[in-house]
Amino acid sequence: MDDAFKASKIDDLPQIWDGFAKLVREGLDISAFGAQIMDLPPDYETKSHDESDSGQEELYVALSGSGAVVMGDGERVTLDPQHVVAVAPQTSRTLASDGDGLRVLCIGSAPGTGYEPPEWTQG
Repeated sequence: MDDAFKASKIDDLPQIWDGFAKLVREGLDISAFGAQIMDLPPDYETKSHDESDSGQEELYVALSGSGAVVMGDGERVTLDPQHVVAVAPQTSRTLASDGDGLRVLCIGSAPGTGYEPPEWTQG
């Protein structure tokens, strides 16, 4: 970052997938890690994925609503404004919202390497 700080309203960040994901890294010119905010509608599940190829650890922080991070073995780990979840690269995971939906901040980076944004974040 060239400036001492950057700030933005969440809804003013660059968006992809018809506003489903807000690109925090791109919007605030962050280079050390990836960050996006996803708005999951009520009773929704993302596709399962892992980060084995990138080596990226991910942290999930619920900003509003509630749901779970569902691990590959089916274990549901609570995700709401009182709980945070970190997931290792090789662990398959799915984000799932409850009936009130879920706004979640997703932060990721591979330890010891420079951050390379995934192709899907390139608006």
